[in-house]
Amino acid sequence: VYPKVIFNFGNLDKSTKSHLKNVYACVAMEIIFAALGAAINCYLQSSVLHFGGLIGLFVFMYLTATSKDSAPPMKRIGYVSGLAGCLGLESSYLLNYVIAVDPSIIVTAFVTTSVVFVSFSLTALYAEKRSMLFLGSLLSTALSGLLILSLANLFFRIPSIALISVYLSLIISCLFVMYDTQLIVEKKRLGDNDFIWHSVDLFIDFIII
Repeated sequence: VYPKVIFNFGNLDKSTKSHLKNVYACVAMEIIFAALGAAINCYLQSSVLHFGGLIGLFVFMYLTATSKDSAPPMKRIGYVSGLAGCLGLESSYLLNYVIAVDPSIIVTAFVTTSVVFVSFSLTALYAEKRSMLFLGSLLSTALSGLLILSLANLFFRIPSIALISVYLSLIISCLFVMYDTQLIVEKKRLGDNDFIWHSVDLFIDFIII
């Protein structure tokens, strides 16, 4: 009974629900490939593979220049998987440091991130009105302000500002999950069926959290 109640999105039409299933399936696939990329580089300890972020940047630029009509879906899914894997390779530096401190932190961080991501995304889907869409400009401004604050703290090195920046970035990231989720629904309503590119938006939100 409870799953039926939780996933009863009566405010969404059938085509939108199908679109969201494809989007979240792609997000799950991208997370798996990112985890594989990180695990491979943690095992190999290869300095060459740390350039995965640079390769991922070129893949991301290619994806922004293509549309669902300019390349076959499976090819674009392959590129998206490659992008996720490259981001995983790049994150292995941080993971190696965390493993040296306490390997259980990785599991805790992944589970917590997953719960936060799913909770805020579901909250956005339950909303009858797309009220979060009005936060787009506000979130962009807040993100710019946070970036300036972080850069300024590189010179002042005040621990309290660094801590505040961490919590503010978490709040902004969670709000971006809600914003991007509602934006995907609205884009679908307007005829944008590119679930592959929509999944990239949510995947980036997941990685940032």
